[in-house]
Amino acid sequence: MRIFTGSALFFTLLILTITLASGCEKKNDPDLIPSYLQIDQITLTSTYDQGTSSEKITDAWVYVDETLIGAFELPATVPILKEGNQNITIRPGIKINGIANTRSIYPFFTDIERSITLVKDSVINFTDANTTYKSNVTFPWLEDFDFSGLTLDTTSKSTVGIEKISDPNLIFQQPGENNNYSAFIRLPADSSIFEAVSTQKYGFPGNGTAIFLEVNYKTNHDLVVGVFYSLSGIRVQRPLLILNKTDIWNKIYVNLTVPKYENPSATEFQIFFGTEKEDGTDDALIYLDNIKLVHF
Repeated sequence: MRIFTGSALFFTLLILTITLASGCEKKNDPDLIPSYLQIDQITLTSTYDQGTSSEKITDAWVYVDETLIGAFELPATVPILKEGNQNITIRPGIKINGIANTRSIYPFFTDIERSITLVKDSVINFTDANTTYKSNVTFPWLEDFDFSGLTLDTTSKSTVGIEKISDPNLIFQQPGENNNYSAFIRLPADSSIFEAVSTQKYGFPGNGTAIFLEVNYKTNHDLVVGVFYSLSGIRVQRPLLILNKTDIWNKIYVNLTVPKYENPSATEFQIFFGTEKEDGTDDALIYLDNIKLVHF
């Protein structure tokens, strides 16, 4: 046990008093009282030749005068140690490949810029946060399954085909858009295999330029997404991601940048989807819609 003498006790109490006073001073420091910005969601507006406005923007990357405040999962109440009129920039963020620890600004969406008057210890609502695709974004492949022909076709390996369904209870629905069909694949037997590939071959830009595949999907079986490409006269199949089971429609942003980055001379890229039915399970049911190949 430690025993304090009179002078030791005095100095201990003095130090405690100074520490507490310093803590209170910091707590009451007006420079440390933040203003708050409330961001509930970020929506997307697209044009006809850009496909659906469906999005899965999960994060807001918030900047004040181009200084990063932080990345915040939506909805978010963002503390900002500033007040008065400020130039606020929000950059829409996604989960690359649907993975939580790969959150990133989506490079194809425009910034949302606004001049806002911040008030300390008050919440300002950032309403109508809407983004668009940047003007230099291209869409080499758009497939919404609403037209008569299909730009996604099964390979010789596949034992099942692709159907188009129109049941409003099953197809993907985006408010404000007319969507009449979605793709449907059923794998009934244990030996069933599904593999489909884009009917066209695409040239991917090099130099690490971002290349993504956007797709709406619903599936009760794991579904592989990847690419075929030609390299030194050899046809290579490269799986990239497994889409996990989901009983509701989901949206994902698949990063296709890596194969071209690793193999700069690769050409004739095709995107594929594939799965093999697991033994002893119920019928595999896969739904796809609004496929977009996106790059600058």
